[in-house]
Amino acid sequence: MVDRRLRSLDPILEEVRSERAAQLRHFDALDTKAGIILGFAGALVALAPTGELIVDLGRLAGAVSGIVALWTFWPRGYWSTDLLQLRDLYLTAEPEFTKLNLLDTQVGMSRHLSRVLKGKAQRLKWAMGFLALAALLTALGLAID
Repeated sequence: MVDRRLRSLDPILEEVRSERAAQLRHFDALDTKAGIILGFAGALVALAPTGELIVDLGRLAGAVSGIVALWTFWPRGYWSTDLLQLRDLYLTAEPEFTKLNLLDTQVGMSRHLSRVLKGKAQRLKWAMGFLALAALLTALGLAID
């Protein structure tokens, strides 16, 4: 059985749950930003005139920005607790044992989501950079023309 000295199990479990909820909100925020970048990139590519090399390079950078933004908010899997399995395996277990296993499961999910979040944020930065480059090249090409 679980050692009775696990007095901090409840606050740790609550903190892990809170962190996981914050991660999911961060996912949603990054998805929203990626959608905005995709919209701006699409508008830039569609509305920029053709024929001038610098503007065409700007349109290309806008297209790359849109592709990276799309990759950023590509649907992802969502890890969740299998509630039926939880019920079947832990219904008769000691409460501390169940809490400890839930804690370990939540920590594992949180660590995995943290890595996914970092990649998603990095792709968003790249999309923003390409969009900025697209806007700069398009504006420069239009000013020259």
